[in-house]
Amino acid sequence: MNSDSSSSLPNTPLGQRFSHVYLTRGAPISDSPRMRRRLSALVASFGDVIGGLGDEVKRELGVEVPFTGFYNWDRFLERAELRDVLDFITVCARFFKNYSFPPGRGELFRTRWLTEVARIFREEEVQYSVDDRGGVHFLIDSEFERSRASTIAALSNARYANVNAEYSRVESALGMVPPNGKDAIRSTFTAAEGLFRLIFPQAPRLTGSEVSKHLQPMVQRVYANDRTALGSASKILSSFQAWVDAAHFYRHEAGTEDVAQPPIGLAILLVSQGAAAIRWLAELDCLES
Repeated sequence: MNSDSSSSLPNTPLGQRFSHVYLTRGAPISDSPRMRRRLSALVASFGDVIGGLGDEVKRELGVEVPFTGFYNWDRFLERAELRDVLDFITVCARFFKNYSFPPGRGELFRTRWLTEVARIFREEEVQYSVDDRGGVHFLIDSEFERSRASTIAALSNARYANVNAEYSRVESALGMVPPNGKDAIRSTFTAAEGLFRLIFPQAPRLTGSEVSKHLQPMVQRVYANDRTALGSASKILSSFQAWVDAAHFYRHEAGTEDVAQPPIGLAILLVSQGAAAIRWLAELDCLES
């Protein structure tokens, strides 16, 4: 049979693994035995090149790589804490960069390592990405990153320094292992409340009723000459009130022994909506100043 002939439907990806084309892609996961095994196989593929890597791991991470005449990477990566598995990726990238390899070889090894790690992360659908220096990060969608960056830009005025400082805590909260979605929501709410009270000093706190009392008249003044904008802004005002009420579920303690962390998708949604509200408040503040 001619290997070039195909009964595939138009636009069907050719030459791809079945699981990558047809199996449902779920939400990214935090850990994966397949990821660990593939990382182990990737390390082993470098052969004698990584002879000193076990000592480097011990020196940098304070953990032992099992050694029985040779370093047992299978056993190490299968049993290590997740934090050590993810830190190991960075240690290995630095090892290739700093170790005494022939000219150009170390960079070649490092590039191959990072390229393959990125592919493993992607194909095993874990919630991490790796940067070009070997740092591992949580995989947060690009839209969220653009939203976060634009919110920080909107708060660049010295008037909003305190608000910006609080909102900046969101990134570190989501960058924890595992992500601290509750703290991210709390920091977003505190930033929104700080900005709200900066604009309306007479408001004791940020609640749905305070939004109606203070922000609604401001919206009516700002958009008084644009009926379409006013109608749309009134609906946004209602959604902001709903966001305030939703964030309160995680602003206060649940009174349980375990930490009541929100699902990461819900946390990112609440933080994203709060960031949009913060940008809008800052814009309204500038329009009235």
